[in-house]
Amino acid sequence: MPKQLAIAVIGVLLFAIVFPARAQASPEYARTDLSSLAAIEAYLVSIGVDPASVVVQQGRLNYAGPDCPGADWNCTTATKVVQISQGSSPAANIFDCLPALDAQILGLNECLIVQSTAQSLTDPGNLAGCSFDGGDAKQKCKIKQSSKKGNNSAEVRMSTKQSSASPQSTSQEATIDQTSDTGNNSGKITMTIQQTLSADPTAVDQQQDARQSATVTQTANTSGSNSSSVAQSLTQDENASASGAITQRQNTASTALTGPNQEANIMQATPTGNNSSGLNQSLSQHQAATSGDGSSISQTQGTAFFSGQKGTVSQTISMPSAGVNSSTPTQNENQKQEASTTGSVAQVQIGPEDCCSTQIGGTTANVNNVVQSNAQQNQTGGASQSSVQRGRCSEDSGANCSLDQTYQQNGNPPIEKITTGTGVVANNHNCTGATGCTDTNPIE
Repeated sequence: MPKQLAIAVIGVLLFAIVFPARAQASPEYARTDLSSLAAIEAYLVSIGVDPASVVVQQGRLNYAGPDCPGADWNCTTATKVVQISQGSSPAANIFDCLPALDAQILGLNECLIVQSTAQSLTDPGNLAGCSFDGGDAKQKCKIKQSSKKGNNSAEVRMSTKQSSASPQSTSQEATIDQTSDTGNNSGKITMTIQQTLSADPTAVDQQQDARQSATVTQTANTSGSNSSSVAQSLTQDENASASGAITQRQNTASTALTGPNQEANIMQATPTGNNSSGLNQSLSQHQAATSGDGSSISQTQGTAFFSGQKGTVSQTISMPSAGVNSSTPTQNENQKQEASTTGSVAQVQIGPEDCCSTQIGGTTANVNNVVQSNAQQNQTGGASQSSVQRGRCSEDSGANCSLDQTYQQNGNPPIEKITTGTGVVANNHNCTGATGCTDTNPIE
């Protein structure tokens, strides 16, 4: 959440207002979809937002957040805002969404900001941030920024901790959409979920489900570069001790939280600049159960169709031999189950991973490295453990791309498959605790 950055920028702007620099006035500018109140309302309706719930700010200095910089600013504390910066320098749109500060704010766990500016690179341009911290069932932030001459900067931080009784369910969703003609686009998303269920003699049925979704779309129309960082961390811990049968489930829901538990889509395009993307997905699951009377224990982590990790990175540089693409997506899963009983034990661990990174254009200095790893440990092993790692990277600039896939079962030596080359590199690493891993090349 760039609150400190926003405060620093506000200070610079206030200094410039008191002691104005010699700068040429920038012409008023707005993107087509923000050119009128009717157009703004049409855009909001198209994304499923009621225009009546949104505040529209039009002026040289627009601020949305808890700390209005002063009388020279158009200020609001709303969490759903459209900002159009107009007039001479200095000018800025700043959005600082901190919904957890006031439980009475409408749409407590949701932030929406649409920003448009025509100002130059000497102005701050568009700055937006969302910050969530709590035990929310749902956190959502959508940022859309467009700039004719300036830069776009956006940061989303989401953190959820749940320790209440079973079932536990939560989701985080963040979207950053940035377009600039001559400036740079910078986007950062950090998501953290921690779910914990403590041992309770009455808690014999435990359920945890969580989903994280991140989308970053960055376009530099004539020049400028794109930079993106997405980090998703999900930790689940279930503990049960009782006299009687125990059932523990993590990420097995097939209705409310459909799709991978962690999903990220990054798309970057520029004619001559650089594209840089860092994607990191980390998923850790632990289940521990003790049945005092020797009753059965059932433990399940993941499903074949509604769990796991998925990432997509697409980078394009349209001018030949211009700019550099850099993509380093990483997926890591760690799954562990422990059961203590004299009765029957049923354990299932499924860890699907899917990641591809596509690069078009750039030079032989491009970086394109995909890493996937999964470690599974339980007492039953065999066919009860499986992981399908689908990996793909592609490159048309003559640079190499690499795919590193690793699976480890019950502390045995890791089984690793490394594939490198130019053009398209792809491999499906199909692993089970019973037969090890087999590899298939899915290139058509």
